[in-house]
Amino acid sequence: MKKKAIYVIRLIIILFLFLPVLLPFINQKENNLSQLQLQILIPADINLKYEQKNNLKKLMTDYFSPDIDIHYNSYGKKNNTPIQDYEDLLQLIDKSRGQIIIISDAILFGENSLRFNKKLKESSAFKEKRIFFLPLEKVVQREKRDEEYIVISDIFIPKISFLGEESIATVSLIGKAKSNSKFKIEVTLHTGNSFLNSKTVELIVPENSLIRQSVDIPINFAKTGTQVITADINSTFAHAPLNSASTSVQVVYSKTTVLHISVGPDWSLRSIRQKLKFWPNLDLLSYYILREINSDQSIPSSQLSLIEFPAEKLFGNELQNFHGIVAQNFLFDTYLGEKESENLVNYVYNGGRLLIQAGPLTFLSENQSIKSLFPCENEPKWDMVNTYHWTTNETDFISNSSFSKGLEHIVTHATALQCKPKKEAVVLAKTAEGNHPILLAMPAQKGIVLSFLAGDWLNGYTQESLNKSNENTLRMRNADSSEAIFNWMIEFLQRRQDSGIRAPDILGPRLYAQEKFIDIRNRGGIQLGKPVSLSTSNNKSIKGIPFNLKKLEKEMIEFSSPLSSIISLQNSNKGSSTIIELALGQINADKSILKFGNWPVFPQTAKEMEKNENPFLFENIPLLTKAEEATKENTTIVEKTPLLNAFPWLLALALALLCFEQFLTRILWKEEI
Repeated sequence: MKKKAIYVIRLIIILFLFLPVLLPFINQKENNLSQLQLQILIPADINLKYEQKNNLKKLMTDYFSPDIDIHYNSYGKKNNTPIQDYEDLLQLIDKSRGQIIIISDAILFGENSLRFNKKLKESSAFKEKRIFFLPLEKVVQREKRDEEYIVISDIFIPKISFLGEESIATVSLIGKAKSNSKFKIEVTLHTGNSFLNSKTVELIVPENSLIRQSVDIPINFAKTGTQVITADINSTFAHAPLNSASTSVQVVYSKTTVLHISVGPDWSLRSIRQKLKFWPNLDLLSYYILREINSDQSIPSSQLSLIEFPAEKLFGNELQNFHGIVAQNFLFDTYLGEKESENLVNYVYNGGRLLIQAGPLTFLSENQSIKSLFPCENEPKWDMVNTYHWTTNETDFISNSSFSKGLEHIVTHATALQCKPKKEAVVLAKTAEGNHPILLAMPAQKGIVLSFLAGDWLNGYTQESLNKSNENTLRMRNADSSEAIFNWMIEFLQRRQDSGIRAPDILGPRLYAQEKFIDIRNRGGIQLGKPVSLSTSNNKSIKGIPFNLKKLEKEMIEFSSPLSSIISLQNSNKGSSTIIELALGQINADKSILKFGNWPVFPQTAKEMEKNENPFLFENIPLLTKAEEATKENTTIVEKTPLLNAFPWLLALALALLCFEQFLTRILWKEEI
């Protein structure tokens, strides 16, 4: 009997010792915590007075608990743009523990506001229901805001539109007005001083008095190139500068003509040709030579083909009619003469697009002019045996998210390795195995050469053998990754007269003369460490450095001086804008290839008029209100707590039982047991 008692005690001790291993964390609920920790996040340019802090503390104690521990943390900087302040706010939220109270004036609109709200809802603080919002006007005395107002939050047009085909501009409106009221507004679209279209709409204000509506307006473009589209609203509730917004759009020909030349039969030729053939708004002229890779290339093509390869015609007068050229596994020296080769090089130098879809024959050329278009200093070596996975080259290049995610699922089995990139070439992607350059863009005077150093990047992913059957689902989900890269490639072929890696677009929706930061939209990627310049039509420019906001996945440019250093505003009215021709380009870019757009630029006094809030910026975030409106549920905190932190007496009980067991076995029952 005594032995059984000892064994039972020992089993209980073992259970207590293993319990933290089996159940390391528990969900612990505590109501009205003593010394409840509150993190109050407030803009850096706001200094709270003693009285304001006391009022704030009273509100917190009434809402949460009489016994609280308040910590003040500032976010942003005085000279930041709003998007930078909210980037800092997101980073601070990730580091903060306990209840979080955000104090903000909620002045952020457009795509940036949508990004911020999405990222805020993805934070652990939001998921754990420990984040609250308190309007800044409830804490400090601010200039009185309009009780009824309407603003243009954003204007969206597809970044690529086609000449002569109708496009749709979507104008997003946000505001406040008397509930259940109705009023009409007129939305006008123009580019510079040229009228495009207008539309009158009737707004019906919902019960909550908050307006959020999108207006679709059809537009037709009469010329190609980069254009800046500005939307204005005419209403008694709309005031400058928030009654206006601008964005840039690239207008291209409705039909893009592409020449596709190849030597085959190459097993990847059919895949690329079929996709080019059936691509919308693309006229494909395709010529390919049916030869094996190991065929005797010394035999003239006229002796082998029913129709001789029309090199003189294609690379003569017809060459300038093509928007881009795809050279797939093409043996240049055999099928192009000296004159045709020079014509091809001049075509690229004058702004043409050349896509090198590399194959084993591509880099065999001995012609020095043709070799100047190759991105590698040496001749790469082909590996037809091993498998290679692609990855974005993040060391000197910022890519957009769809581009990066697409590259992560590209797999190739026919890959050119050991390429030594030329000094001017930019490595956009490399292989995960061995870090070999695999996708390169190289400026060639006014033109650019894009090179894929692999033969089967379009379908290599689906050809990869799977070890587990459940990987089929994952592969199907990512099988269209090559489609995103192919879209990017087509966009490359549709562009002309660009120097090197494309400079980004100015994003808008509003520009201010005294700002040193502007939002941008990359067009396929931004090269890090390579400054860009903002130029005016009268040859003035300032240098800027691209950077990205990691939390918001947002690209921006910081200039060496504000916009006012290169422009002069004509309008004396503090809310009026001046139309300025602006273009972003690479440093020392040829002025003839810069894409100028007519951007409305506001004075800094107009920025100070941005006083109306975005009522949807902190949507679904609990609003901190009066104490009597709070419920018990508001002060209930559910946190994952280590078991021993929640119940420290478990360890003490285990030690006590161990002492008791030793006392019984070694002293009382030693002789009997």
